[in-house]
Amino acid sequence: MSDDGWRLSAAELGARASAIALEGAGEPMTYGELGRHGQTVAEALLAAGIQAGEQVALLSGKRGHDEPVALTGLLLARATAVPLDASSPAQRLGAIVSTCGCRALVHDRHARALASDCAPDLLRIELDDDGSIATQTGQRPTVGPPSDPQVACILHTSGSTGTPKPIPITWAGLDAFTAWMIELTELTEEDRVLRVAELVFDLAWFDHLATFRAGATLCTMARRQLATGRSLTAALQKLQPTLIYGVPALFSKLVAALPIDQGLDPRLRVICFAGEVYPMTELRRLAERAPGARLFNLFGPTETNVCTFHEVRHDRLADQRELPIGLPCPYAQCWLVADDGSRIDGPGIGELVVKGPTALGGCTHTGDRVERHQDGLLYFRGRLDRMVKIQGYRMEPGEIEAALANHPQVREAAVDVVDHPRLGTTLRAFVSLVTADRDRTTPRQLRQHLAGQLTPTMVPAEITIVDELPRTTTGKIDYLALPHQG
Repeated sequence: MSDDGWRLSAAELGARASAIALEGAGEPMTYGELGRHGQTVAEALLAAGIQAGEQVALLSGKRGHDEPVALTGLLLARATAVPLDASSPAQRLGAIVSTCGCRALVHDRHARALASDCAPDLLRIELDDDGSIATQTGQRPTVGPPSDPQVACILHTSGSTGTPKPIPITWAGLDAFTAWMIELTELTEEDRVLRVAELVFDLAWFDHLATFRAGATLCTMARRQLATGRSLTAALQKLQPTLIYGVPALFSKLVAALPIDQGLDPRLRVICFAGEVYPMTELRRLAERAPGARLFNLFGPTETNVCTFHEVRHDRLADQRELPIGLPCPYAQCWLVADDGSRIDGPGIGELVVKGPTALGGCTHTGDRVERHQDGLLYFRGRLDRMVKIQGYRMEPGEIEAALANHPQVREAAVDVVDHPRLGTTLRAFVSLVTADRDRTTPRQLRQHLAGQLTPTMVPAEITIVDELPRTTTGKIDYLALPHQG
């Protein structure tokens, strides 16, 4: 362990040499093999002149075992990993590589063409499916940006404009986060963690680093296995994970694919979810199918990683109208700030501010509106940047989404703002249903449902029922794609 906390090390991997590190999207790989393959990648980077803290991009077209091997190699070389999204166009990836000042790119053979297009002049190391180095082309640039060995990775969020925003994640933050998550979930070497999220999403850093830190097995999956509920169910039956950390949409897809009288494998003992508000109707369905699993609602933007948490009580779900984001994590100091800048010490609503090792710059104003109740529990009330004004009234689309999700036939909802030529700024909602029978639930009925809970100005002028809401590659609702629905 380094002076500034835990880091992935060759010694730690070697100490577990015979234990299975990877299984699923390739032949089982022991920790010893993961360490040897990773060290080979690290030595290639070091031989090319990569210095500690310099940025190295990572791109996987297939998401096989080569990806965790590449990540391991980057981290053993003490480079700063910059994961890239293989579903993005080369122009966007090239902009990230250039802006970050990446010194090299490690990729699999399935991403060869994309790697060449987005970084034609960069040192590129290609790995076989098992993580062995296949080819090496190009050279490391002679001049690069300042490096910081304390930064483990740089993730990118798109925000509302679609412009990639770099978020550096430090080793100190990952140390605090993974140590706490291992304790919270009681993760041990006997566990099997399902790798769900892409490495561009902070959830995947739990999948890899907390799993490796605990000596558990990482169960890897190809992207196509995540495409449908049926393929996801088949993968779970084969891999038999004991812990899954994913977005609510993933679990809703999984539950919907199960036969009506079938529950999830009882070996699945922990389910963590984050990224979006979990509709209560869907959460109850999950709890019914996993009665023995502990359920955790984890909350926090990428800039803070997880900063609050709440363990769901199975026995309280039936009467619970909304789910809290809970209490601050032990490593996070959280407080609320009112519109006038004053600090809210008791119950109230304001912007969530987070201070601690996982927070960007040590202290982050999240832009999230959060309410604290008398009992100290926190509740998410939407994004400040999504706040809109309709007919002179300020409102949060997230509150309308939550009201729609309380309808027993609504699986999930998204509310967007549109400009109407006659009415001006109006609200429009998109809803997916629990069943495919749209005759049972109509837009008119949903408007009546909202009218009983919200003020008239908060009822969307138009509600469109769709089969599925559009998703980003991280599994969140893609609000930029909503106008193209219906």
